[in-house]
Amino acid sequence: MTFTVEPLSPDLAFGKTIRGLTSEHIRDPEVCNQLRRHWVEDGMVVFRDGEINEDFHLALSRIFGPLEAHPIPELLTEGKPELITLYSTPEDTTVLEVDGEVGGGYLGWHKDLVYVEQINHGGVLRALKASKIGGRTSFIDQIDAYDRLPEDLKQQIEGLHVVYRLGSFDDMKYMTRSKFRVIETAASAQSVIDSVAKNFPPVSHPLVFVQPETGRKVLNLSPFFAMYIEELGLEGGHELLTRLAHHVLDCPAYQHAWTTDEMILWDNWRMLHSVSPAPANQERVMQRTTIKGDYGVGRKLPFPVAA
Repeated sequence: MTFTVEPLSPDLAFGKTIRGLTSEHIRDPEVCNQLRRHWVEDGMVVFRDGEINEDFHLALSRIFGPLEAHPIPELLTEGKPELITLYSTPEDTTVLEVDGEVGGGYLGWHKDLVYVEQINHGGVLRALKASKIGGRTSFIDQIDAYDRLPEDLKQQIEGLHVVYRLGSFDDMKYMTRSKFRVIETAASAQSVIDSVAKNFPPVSHPLVFVQPETGRKVLNLSPFFAMYIEELGLEGGHELLTRLAHHVLDCPAYQHAWTTDEMILWDNWRMLHSVSPAPANQERVMQRTTIKGDYGVGRKLPFPVAA
């Protein structure tokens, strides 16, 4: 049987849905080339009604580049360094109130690993256990976001850089337009935050870069993890960074309600994603590969001087 390709949504300028893909298909080099084209040109692919298991998850991911271990060891899957497992359980979840709704597992809009100088090129994500309510993963295309910027703002941000660092939710001023407060930080999340604070210095990434394969410009902003604009200092760029973050978050988004019968591939250099809160008493378990890559424009900065 063959597989089919269709637009992710008639209302979106990005994304494809591929139905019926199997191991047999990806043994064909032409099929692999087609999948790589969709990754570059469309930004993300939702795989449905096909083969879904760990071996296929890994084999599909390798089409898009070599896989690497995630740099935060606490996230690695025991015995399977090419996979990370993300847990949100009643016993270990960060609980927030977001616009009056209390839940766990929330993540603001971000790019994976933007807090290191070499941003992985992508990943393939699947649910091992989906929450019954909430826990949606949403995506925004930053090629589309750049194209929607007014011309004066495009000129203003050319050549500027954003400084990123992983920290607590309370440090993340730009990750959402929603009102939120942290009720409880999971022990596992606190361990990661403490580890990163000691072992990962701040990094700088340009606000705009050019997609190498197509020449299209990308608004390269991860609202989650963003600290300040390097050239404008800790406070000087706050208004501009807020304006840009609000612009991004107002762009069209795809929202995905998970089952265990699908996977999502995305280009992490281009796409933002977020996770909506789920009831704190529900369990959600996700696995993701890390597709290696370096777009070559990130820089490490010195650790802040201790007060």
